[in-house]
Amino acid sequence: MALEYYSAGNEFLFYQPLFKTGTTDFEQIMVYTPFQMRFYHFYMPSIYLENTDFNCVPDGCVDMIFIYNEDDYMVELVGSTVARKILTPYPGYNYFGLRLKPGMFVMLDDVSLAEATNSEILYTSRDIDIDFFIQKLSTLTKLQDKIDLFLEEFTVSLTDNFITEPVRNIISEINRSKGTITVTELANKLCYSERQIRRLLDSQLSINPKMLCRIVRFQYALHNMITGPSQDILKYIEGLSYSDQSHFNNEFKEFTGLSPREFVATFHNQSVKPLLRKRIR
Repeated sequence: MALEYYSAGNEFLFYQPLFKTGTTDFEQIMVYTPFQMRFYHFYMPSIYLENTDFNCVPDGCVDMIFIYNEDDYMVELVGSTVARKILTPYPGYNYFGLRLKPGMFVMLDDVSLAEATNSEILYTSRDIDIDFFIQKLSTLTKLQDKIDLFLEEFTVSLTDNFITEPVRNIISEINRSKGTITVTELANKLCYSERQIRRLLDSQLSINPKMLCRIVRFQYALHNMITGPSQDILKYIEGLSYSDQSHFNNEFKEFTGLSPREFVATFHNQSVKPLLRKRIR
């Protein structure tokens, strides 16, 4: 069943390759238990603002980011964008973050997953001593140690219960199809009406089904461009139902601010590829 596929699913793609641009000591690790999440850390040099923008691309996910230095810290929730977005940079700060698979969220008073979409929200918690957590986090240098600390403190705050079973089913089927399924095909397969599908996604994710399909398909194209062998752009999008290369070029530029060729020249087979590690508890 699609629900079982969502709950156990570890094959979601959610890249943010432009996070690496202009930063130092970038590293990332994917873990698969208790949920599929991508953890990362990096340092943003003090001269960052003079060099580049801090870009976020559409991925359908929520990121939780701890931003800290010796004197200050903040914790942000960054919801999925629907186009390239320039985030607020904090030069001179360390970053430690995690990216939850689409549909997952962090317990937060009075804020829904839909409200997080296309937003940056400061995170506070009544249940977790953030000051103490940041103090411990700032003593660690290895990403795996930071991951262990986070999972000890925050696992109970991570949940997919903010979305209903029908929305889990919809997300699962869109991901199964690599974003190539139509709303009509979704409706027929899941026995919902097209109107129901649009209403469910809009109310719980604040993303319409066509846009979610575009985002998932784009993430699969990113995956091919980052991890696949060097080849013609058409090969990267083979089987992803783009009408032609011009269609893909326009959508890719909308989502990243770069042409596909510019992206491949910068990021193909670079260290933005994640270290995949299955966590054993």
